[in-house]
Amino acid sequence: MTGEDVRYRSGGDNSILKMVLREQWQNRCYMCGRPKDFTDTQIDHLIPQSSSAAELRDSKKQYSLASSFDLHGPENLAPICSKCNREKSNQTFKGAGVMLLALSKAAKLRPDVIAACKKFRSGTRLSNHLLRSIAADLTQTKAREAFETYAPAIVQKLALLDEDKADYVTYHEVIIDDMHPDDFHDVFIPDVSLSLRTRGRTAMSILQDVCGCQLTDLLQPRVHDLVELLQSQVHHDFESITEPSRTNAGPAEILHLQVTIETIDYHRYEPVLEFTFQGIFDAYLMAPLVQDTLNGDSIQDRQGEAAVSGTFSFTADWPISAQQGVLDISDCTIEEWSSHLEVT
Repeated sequence: MTGEDVRYRSGGDNSILKMVLREQWQNRCYMCGRPKDFTDTQIDHLIPQSSSAAELRDSKKQYSLASSFDLHGPENLAPICSKCNREKSNQTFKGAGVMLLALSKAAKLRPDVIAACKKFRSGTRLSNHLLRSIAADLTQTKAREAFETYAPAIVQKLALLDEDKADYVTYHEVIIDDMHPDDFHDVFIPDVSLSLRTRGRTAMSILQDVCGCQLTDLLQPRVHDLVELLQSQVHHDFESITEPSRTNAGPAEILHLQVTIETIDYHRYEPVLEFTFQGIFDAYLMAPLVQDTLNGDSIQDRQGEAAVSGTFSFTADWPISAQQGVLDISDCTIEEWSSHLEVT
């Protein structure tokens, strides 16, 4: 089976592809960033499948897509909820950061999507039965009753194989207060999503109930740190462009940012409780650029667009002898960084 076999089939059964796409995109709609059930997830063509040959050529040029770009391949597919799909209709959101960001992420995930689809298709009949369970519409009374009755036995069987595999993810949203420090009054600051397994949920409870820390107060300054880091790194990336000529960049503005905390871990190092936060980010930024002309006798104004993604981390220490709510929080650090730059 080749990579070309893993693609959207118009009018066909795309349930395996939808399941894998949803999993690779952290069970979230790529547009609104909210977690969605399988039944409320659809497969979206980022560049519309109705694009004519001329429109596809324009899109490839606009977004610097490879000549082998496949409208129906994983590099052009993403999970979207029904509400966002209705609002998007058949548009490509030209000039919008979410488009460049989604295309960049889809291209990065393409090998994993292909590998996961191939693995599932080579499985047994049990795989198909489990897929039917995932795809079940639990708004239907009988389906819900059957799921509530028999699904715990499946979870228990999984726990007998490996108790860690029986863990599950819950989703939370932390609303970041709009009252930002003066330095950030013109900066887009998003709410923060939490995708936590058992240990992360335990750590969150300890932070709130034992340490007396509100997650909003803890996360707000770290998101500010992350914003500054993103702006600084994108500015550096643009100024590193030397072809076709040297580039000077102005301040980078964040137009789209999704931040998700994926793990919160904790350890006790007498007399301190240390909490480690690790998360992911996807962002779209723009910056004014100035480049030398090719003959070097003048300058020209340009615009830079950057789709970036990566991971970050920070720690929070609570001295056990300290009063509740008093934590020593480290600066945010970017651990992994990936960027796709466009100059127009």
